[in-house]
Amino acid sequence: MSLDCDVLIAGAGPAGCAAAVSLAQFAPDLRIVLADAAPAQDARIGETVPPPIKPVLEHLGLWGAFAADEPSPSYRTLSAWGSAALGSNEFLLHPSQVGWRLDRARFDAMMRRAALASITAHLPARVTAVRREAERWHIACGSFGSHTARLLVDATGRAAVPGRLTGQRPMSEDRLVGCFVHFAASGGGPQEVLLEAFDDGWWYTAAIPDSRRVVACMSDADLVGQLRLADLDGWMHVLARTRHLAPLVQQARPLGPPRLRAAASQIIPRPAADFFIAVGDAASCFDPISGQGILKALRSGIFASYAIADALCRDDAKGMRRYGRFVQDEFASYRATSRAYYALERRWPEHPFWRRRQDGERSFVSASPAADAALAGTSR
Repeated sequence: MSLDCDVLIAGAGPAGCAAAVSLAQFAPDLRIVLADAAPAQDARIGETVPPPIKPVLEHLGLWGAFAADEPSPSYRTLSAWGSAALGSNEFLLHPSQVGWRLDRARFDAMMRRAALASITAHLPARVTAVRREAERWHIACGSFGSHTARLLVDATGRAAVPGRLTGQRPMSEDRLVGCFVHFAASGGGPQEVLLEAFDDGWWYTAAIPDSRRVVACMSDADLVGQLRLADLDGWMHVLARTRHLAPLVQQARPLGPPRLRAAASQIIPRPAADFFIAVGDAASCFDPISGQGILKALRSGIFASYAIADALCRDDAKGMRRYGRFVQDEFASYRATSRAYYALERRWPEHPFWRRRQDGERSFVSASPAADAALAGTSR
């Protein structure tokens, strides 16, 4: 069966789902198709969302469903950054004063349910080929056939599959990699996110559901190899050098070897084609240190929905251009903030990880799909 629709959204992560829900609210007459394979059963990295998540979910009509899942509140972030002492960054100055520690599987399922209730049809498939012809996108979905759409949304995350199929290559300014391990029976400790810098990068931990704890080491791809962070013994050896994190899991049991995930800052430099729009990490990726991943994804999907409605319902392309500028401006602001935050840590100025972020060594290069695929393969 071949479907013809107004909008085909490739990907059903938070950004794609937010775009579907918002677009159905803002332009209910549009025919929306969501193409996405069944969600992966792979373990997800623990995540905390900041207080501004509440008005965004209220805007989507999803705050009630989110609250019904009873997420754990988070009131602060702990960090040993710039010195060995552990400090606290609290949400007291924010009107909502509380963030939330997510069960990512439940959060993603909630978003997916809302999206599926908002669309015309769902294809449980990945996009495998695209071409623009006669003012339509012709989109192949493997064994699920070929379909057409007036506008194509890339919500496939860092992989940016439809964007790459049009010839786009994300530009990356670093090669940050997350090497994370889940632990059972965490034995207490702070429930909040805890960050600790070390000479070759930084560590992250947070309590997650089912009495588990996630611990991640963030470093550059070349240093990951040197430190043997893909091997549990090597990873544990580097963890032992930490002052604050190591004691939290001293009596806990690792649930498997380290899983590696690409975490570089990257951006699509320009729109791939007419009537094509990228949302979430398919448009730009922030360093996890920002803590903005899910919030950015939801906001991106909402803003993109306005641009899509302008283009398709009002024949007004200015919204698409405004959205493109928004993505570029948002990334520029994030980049400046990220550099300022990394500049606060001056204990290891000669070490490659910190020198690259503090002495202007970082410059944009084309993100390598082969490297991304290799990292993705190690995480499954």
